Amino acid sequence: MVRPRTSRAPTPAELAAAAPQLPLALYDGDCVFCTAQAERARRLSGGRLRVAPLQTALADVPWVDPEEAVKALQLVDRDGRVYAGAAAVVRLLRLTRPVLGLLALAYHLPGVRWLADRAYAAVAARRYAIAGRTDDGCADGACGVPWAARHGAARRGAGRGNAAAAGVASADATPRPFGQSTITGRPAARSVRSSTPPSSDSSQRE
Repeated sequence: MVRPRTSRAPTPAELAAAAPQLPLALYDGDCVFCTAQAERARRLSGGRLRVAPLQTALADVPWVDPEEAVKALQLVDRDGRVYAGAAAVVRLLRLTRPVLGLLALAYHLPGVRWLADRAYAAVAARRYAIAGRTDDGCADGACGVPWAARHGAARRGAGRGNAAAAGVASADATPRPFGQSTITGRPAARSVRSSTPPSSDSSQRE
């Protein structure tokens, strides 16, 4: 069985140089879904955690394996230890949300870690299919808005458009008073029936 590659331990010089940047979470900056989640983690951290795309920050922690960083979230702790994938999510929760972090410790229970790692890997492998790539269009920081919120707003906008269209259609179908024109809204002209009795065939024969 081939074991997956892991990040190496930092040298004392590397750790000293990177210390001001730690702890550091590295995410895939080309991924819309990852970018949205990273922005959420940044807000929750309250400045206790640096969150940066691996495309620009990987050089700050040279002991992190680039191939592993592309595959999964990497969290580099203050002591230089690297957590990857689901383990990085658990560590991130412990740093940003202590209460949830305690619940996340269930990750270390027998069987739970196996399931969590595979669930994370399945999502990571499909992350571009979930919400696309940032180079498909992220003007005005749109990719920093949580994916669900962006798509929910789009659905609500479409719903309002459909409701407006339905309102116009229902207005056109509103019943009008008898005899009122559907075009002008004015009373329609009524035909005047003649009061003159029809002529008799017998008088015509005379």
